[in-house]
Amino acid sequence: MPCPAGVNIPACFNIYNNAFIFEDTSEAKKNYNTFIKKEMMASKCIECGKCEEACPQFIPIIKKLKEVVSLFEEEK
Repeated sequence: MPCPAGVNIPACFNIYNNAFIFEDTSEAKKNYNTFIKKEMMASKCIECGKCEEACPQFIPIIKKLKEVVSLFEEEK
């Protein structure tokens, strides 16, 4: 943080992680679409890689954000 594209990476990951911790992806999807502003959603990632360069945990953030989009933003 901050992401040059405005993605709220910690909030996106928090809700994503909670989906699996609490085994409730439908509630997590509702929370994601309620509490994450449109301009801060994972789909706004421009894949610049600055977050991955700065991440002390070496998380593949771009890949994980795509998983967030797939789980919470894409219609199924």
